[in-house]
Amino acid sequence: MMQKKSEDAVSPVIGVMLMLVVTIVIAGVIAVFGTGMVGTTESAPSAVLDVKIMTNFGALDVQDNGDVDAEAGMLTGPDFQITHVSGDPIDTGDIEIQIAWKDHLGNYHDSTYSADAFEASGVTLPRTRIQPMYVKASTIGGSVSDMYFGDVKLTPGLRLTASTDMLGDVQQGSQNHIGSEFMNAVFASGETFDGFNSLDDMGVMEYLLPGTPVDITILHIPSNTIIYEKEVVVL
Repeated sequence: MMQKKSEDAVSPVIGVMLMLVVTIVIAGVIAVFGTGMVGTTESAPSAVLDVKIMTNFGALDVQDNGDVDAEAGMLTGPDFQITHVSGDPIDTGDIEIQIAWKDHLGNYHDSTYSADAFEASGVTLPRTRIQPMYVKASTIGGSVSDMYFGDVKLTPGLRLTASTDMLGDVQQGSQNHIGSEFMNAVFASGETFDGFNSLDDMGVMEYLLPGTPVDITILHIPSNTIIYEKEVVVL
């Protein structure tokens, strides 16, 4: 008498094998995707920054505003400063400064500033200033030249400044500027006001009065990550 062979155990075995294959395939896809993401995305630096916005009067009241003139008691005018306090180095060529504020008349203003965008704007600055903001040679150990925004890596102790030290005969302490093409360029999207004279025209500083709250955001472009976001009050 012939006996019928049972194949009931075949299905569970095949099922387990299929599950193993699917699991291995999924794990492989995830590994490839993860590796690709790590290889193409730059991580954002982690740093503590101190940001100040000063009017000509505010700068005159601050004895250490980063200017050589300031240290000699010859303060010259408005300034926008970003000081690296601690943390990772920050490549200024990789950051964009986003600015938003409302003036005393209720008008809303916003602007962005990055090295590449400013160079593309074609704006010509006075004297030898290449960018509105830079790090003075006097604050860079062992350096013999100024380092401009876009070319310098900020490390603890270094300070970006939009000081008016290249406007007029400030080395002699004979001029105190109430305005600044450099401040105009940063806070007014590159506009430097044709015919502007910083000795008698406040430019954008006419609206950036002491006490004005300004939202400052610093974006790390490669990682699309905000590394600084704070409301800064004009001094």
